[in-house]
Amino acid sequence: MYVSAENMDCPKGRILHTSSPICHSAFALLLFLPAFILIYGCQGNMTPDIRTTARQEDGSASILVKSGLKDGYGMNTVDVFIFNDDGMKRLDSYQRLAAGIGNTIAAASRPGDKIVVAISNPQVREYEWNSISSFETISDMYADLRLEDISAPVMCGIMHVTAGENDIHELEVEPLMSEICIRSIRCDFTGRPYSGAVLKKADIYLANVNTLARIVPSGDLAPAAPMNTDGLPDEALYSMEHPETVYAGFDTDIGSQTLYPDIRLYCYPNSCTDETAGTPFTRLVISGEIEGKRYYYPLNINKGEFGPVSGNTGIGRNCRYLFDITIRKTGSLDPLYPVSPETVVINAAVEPWNGLAETVIEF
Repeated sequence: MYVSAENMDCPKGRILHTSSPICHSAFALLLFLPAFILIYGCQGNMTPDIRTTARQEDGSASILVKSGLKDGYGMNTVDVFIFNDDGMKRLDSYQRLAAGIGNTIAAASRPGDKIVVAISNPQVREYEWNSISSFETISDMYADLRLEDISAPVMCGIMHVTAGENDIHELEVEPLMSEICIRSIRCDFTGRPYSGAVLKKADIYLANVNTLARIVPSGDLAPAAPMNTDGLPDEALYSMEHPETVYAGFDTDIGSQTLYPDIRLYCYPNSCTDETAGTPFTRLVISGEIEGKRYYYPLNINKGEFGPVSGNTGIGRNCRYLFDITIRKTGSLDPLYPVSPETVVINAAVEPWNGLAETVIEF
C-alpha cells in the first residue's frame, strides 16, 4: 500500500503518517516542512529479485536498514530522518514506521545530497520540532539507560547518500550501549587461611553507570548523570525499568570449580581519561560473603591494571567485553575502592555485536 500526500485531502508540504492493516501501524500528522512528497508502504518477505525489479521500475535509491545485534534482539519501531547535506543540514523529511524483517518503506523527497539518520526503538512518542529541525539539533538528543529494554535497545545509524540514484545502500543501526559478559568465574584461595572457602550469596553489578548517552555517535563519551556512585546497586534497583540491565545474582556459591554463568550486563559508553568526582570510571562489582563476612571486588572496566582490552580506553559504543574471573583472596569492605590484580585475576577480550535483521527503506 502506497499513499501520497499529493492525492490526499491535506495541505502540501506536510509530513503525513497513514496506516496500513498489513503493517499494523498508525501515524499522525506531525510537522510542517517545505514542499515534498512522502509515501510509505509494506511488502512482506520481499525477495532480492522483487526488490531489484521495484528499484529499476521507479528509479529510486534503496536503503537497506540492518540491525547491529545478533539473534534475540530486534527493531520494533524505526524513526527515519532525511536531512539536506549542505551547510544548513535542515530536515527534509521524517517518518516513524513499524520495523520488521521484509518490510519495505518508501519515501520520496526532493533530489540531492542527503544525510539519512535511522533511530531504532526510540524512547519518545513524538518529537519537538526544535529537536529534529536540523542534523545539528538531532545530534544533541540523548537516550536514558533507565528506560532501556535490552530486548529492543535504542540503536542509531547514519548515512550520506544522493537521492534519486538507482543504488542500494546498506545502513546498519548499532546500539548505544555495550555488553559486559561474565563468561566464567571461580575462586582460588590456595595458601590462604580460608583455603577451601566459597563465596556465598554472591551478586554482580555495575557501578558509576553512565545513564545518558548521545543517540547520534560523537567523539564525546564522557559519563553523564552516573548512577550507583556509592558502589552499591540500590539506585539502579529502584530507578530502572529493567534493573537486570546492570544487576544479576548468582544462583549458586562460587568455589574452586569454574562456573560459566553467562551473565550479561549493559551500560552506555564511558571513556573518560581521568577519574574525578564528576567523571568516575565505570566499574564491575562482585559482592559476596566469605566465612560470614561480606566483601566487595570493584574492577575498573578496561582501565589501569584491568584494561589491556581495546587500548585501555574504558567502555566504547556497541562493544562486547568478555571476562574470565578468578578471585584469589578476600576483597574490600568498602565498594568504593577498586581491588588490585593480586586480589582478582582477569582475562578479558572485546568484540563488536553483529546483526541479522533488516528492513528496506526506498526513496
